[in-house]
Amino acid sequence: MDSMLLPIIVAIAIALVGWTVSQMFAGGEDKKKLKDRLTLSAQDDPIYAQRKILLRQMEAKGISGILARFSLFQNLYRKLLQAWPDLSLSRFLGISLGMGVFTFLICTALMDSLLMGTACGAFMAYIPFLILGVKRSRRQRAIADQLPEALDFLGRILKAGHSITTGMQTISEELPEPLAGEFRRCHDQASLGQSLEDCLKDMASRIGSTDFAFFVTAVLIQKQTGGDLSEVLGNISGMIRSRVRLQQSVKAKTAEGRLTGYVLVALPAILFVIAYVLNPTYAGVLLNTQTGQIMMGVAISLQVMGLFAIRKITTIKV
Repeated sequence: MDSMLLPIIVAIAIALVGWTVSQMFAGGEDKKKLKDRLTLSAQDDPIYAQRKILLRQMEAKGISGILARFSLFQNLYRKLLQAWPDLSLSRFLGISLGMGVFTFLICTALMDSLLMGTACGAFMAYIPFLILGVKRSRRQRAIADQLPEALDFLGRILKAGHSITTGMQTISEELPEPLAGEFRRCHDQASLGQSLEDCLKDMASRIGSTDFAFFVTAVLIQKQTGGDLSEVLGNISGMIRSRVRLQQSVKAKTAEGRLTGYVLVALPAILFVIAYVLNPTYAGVLLNTQTGQIMMGVAISLQVMGLFAIRKITTIKV
């Protein structure tokens, strides 16, 4: 059984570590192009503002600030702000490192294999990153679902003659989390003397949503040129709802492709288990020989890469 776990764990650990490193270095070229189109001036560039905010937060967070100065951790730091705003980067990395080292020591002692201990430790160290991605996706999805209602609500408040600051305070009291918490934090920053423009940019960098970037840009333009902001917010709300409907339609149309990918990935593993149960001697060649273990490890790595490729093809950004 140990010979069966060795190639599986090694292949999964290598694939997950490679994917994690690629995500850390992901540049987000599409988002950069879109943010460039929303730029009001060189100083109002959301990317410039985001870096300025990041440096300001780094100065106040000690070890987290030192780590976040490295480009390797900046993308991870932004994702951490979007998933758990109250969790520091140093604590998150400490949790991941602690899980990895603990698992490495336990597995090395129990299995008497340095390779198995390293593979198991790498797998456990990746689990916090996996949870971070799931948490961030859920929070981003919840904010995207709440944003049209929040914009309509803010538009009605502006039509009633109240200021946008009062509107943000009302949103923080009336709407559910997580969007209410972001508006509450923005309102608190404005109440403490920070300019509304910087507060909105801070909130946009924390949320990291393209739809929210439209809202921030509309408010900044209205402050410079004037106009009916409530009507603009209504148009943005309608556009966001249309995008959500289109995303749901695309997701339904690509469901067959995603299901096909999952079946193709799971089928070889299921057939191997069936073959091993029916004829252990025949299937045991892959487990009991060094050549078979290498072939099995390569096959599992290719399966994982194929799954990521299928997900990339079937994921259409709207």
